[in-house]
Amino acid sequence: MNRKLLLPLTALAGTLLLTGCMPNTPLPTFGKAITPQWIKADFDGKPGDELIATSNLQDVVFNDRGEVIGWYVKSYAGTPYIKNNGGSYDFSALRDQKGIANMVGQAQVPGRYAFAVSGGDLDPAKEAQVTPPTTETRLEQNTQTAVFRYTQGGATVTKTVTLHPRNFKIDLKTSVQGGPESVNILFPGLGKNSGPNVQALSGGQVVQLQNQVLKNVEYAAMQEKPSQVAHALIVGPQAGTALDVTLTGGQQASIAAQVPAESNLQVYGGKNELIHLYQSGYAQYMPGLFKPNLFGQISLWIVKLMEFLYKIIGNWGLAIVAMTILVRLGMWPLMQAQGRSSARMQVMQPRIKEIQDRYKDKRDMESQRAMQAEMQQLYKDHNFNPAGCLSSFLPFPILIALWSTVRNFEFDKGFLWMPDLAIPDPLYIMALLYVLANIGQLYVMTRKSPEMFKQQIMIYVIFLYFAFTFPAGVIIYSVLSTLIGILQQVIINKQVERETQSLTTTVEKVTVTAPVKKKGGKVIDAPKE
Repeated sequence: MNRKLLLPLTALAGTLLLTGCMPNTPLPTFGKAITPQWIKADFDGKPGDELIATSNLQDVVFNDRGEVIGWYVKSYAGTPYIKNNGGSYDFSALRDQKGIANMVGQAQVPGRYAFAVSGGDLDPAKEAQVTPPTTETRLEQNTQTAVFRYTQGGATVTKTVTLHPRNFKIDLKTSVQGGPESVNILFPGLGKNSGPNVQALSGGQVVQLQNQVLKNVEYAAMQEKPSQVAHALIVGPQAGTALDVTLTGGQQASIAAQVPAESNLQVYGGKNELIHLYQSGYAQYMPGLFKPNLFGQISLWIVKLMEFLYKIIGNWGLAIVAMTILVRLGMWPLMQAQGRSSARMQVMQPRIKEIQDRYKDKRDMESQRAMQAEMQQLYKDHNFNPAGCLSSFLPFPILIALWSTVRNFEFDKGFLWMPDLAIPDPLYIMALLYVLANIGQLYVMTRKSPEMFKQQIMIYVIFLYFAFTFPAGVIIYSVLSTLIGILQQVIINKQVERETQSLTTTVEKVTVTAPVKKKGGKVIDAPKE
């Protein structure tokens, strides 16, 4: 592969990886934060309206009995899949489900809705007398609450559902009056995935036994293989509720929760991703739910540092700034080796090109050996070890973990003009600063190779597009980290230039005093100084 194309292609691949772009995944929408609210409208085209809870992270559709008939998790926070056309709502994007994850498996099958209650005369597939639900939204408390009530077979079911717009948790309180002492609550899913991992924590052990009742579980979970686009549904007891479950895998994957008539459950329905699980309070269950790799372990350390700084500073934007400075200062020695290798390569670049040009038409083995010998001597003179470039990769796990941590973290406040650090900057100022900082870094890295700068600057047109979609918190970290990197590289460049100045002068003298051949073929010596 052409070495000149390696950096742009690597940058593009890394950008696609970090942004979680995958086939069939909808592209993010540039826009402002979605204010959490309840929408009452006809979603399914059948008689009667549904209640839809919309927020940055998800859109959840409830029927009038508090059963979830659509649970749509957004790949990109803040994407407005619901269109408001002057008071009427367009739900076609959710109903078409093109690239959108629906956490309710077989959502169109009656009786298989999430949160459906059964037992005794309670049957989710049969008619019931329904009381209009009530709703409440408290943004400061991070809650969206709806109360559903219906009567069936002499039993009255009251279901209080509280969503937390800043994470994927839902509190589900169920009260059954005049009915059985215990009921079953169904959790079908995960959407189009026909084979999620289904397990429960019972007696301190993770078990995957199916089609039999597991007593007093601490949680039951259905999970896709972890990634930026994977999902999980986790059910756990709250407030002393005894939870028994029956697990089912395969295409009809589900969790059937057996609970008392008065129960309190916590349900996580969202991304199967380390930072979201940690923020939602599942750190104590992490070994069973999620096994962090090296990047994950670093991410947990970073997020704890960020939370510690937030307790001191009280502002997430400033906490990101402080964390970035601390981490970059801690990484200064690691980045030093990378910077010195880059600076020495820049100093040698004219000489390398000269050697390559001299042998470009000589393909015989002897000439190639001679070229390699000159290159090795050049490396030796400039104290440059090509194998030492491997040290440049040492900081990568930390940098990638930093990026991933900030990208997936859900902030509860804005910073400066940015109302929400978890979604893109609505004014795109940070996106512009991001591109300018990266162009500045590219210039510093290629200042002695103008052609390389021209070739690689085009990649930042693509970077600009993705910068529009990055959460504002990510851009703050990236811009500041890049500026610190530029400062370090400028210092290193000056140091290396001083160290190699005598070598450069020697090379220039050798070039000047080299024999000169006239047109007639007679060789004369250059004038002596």
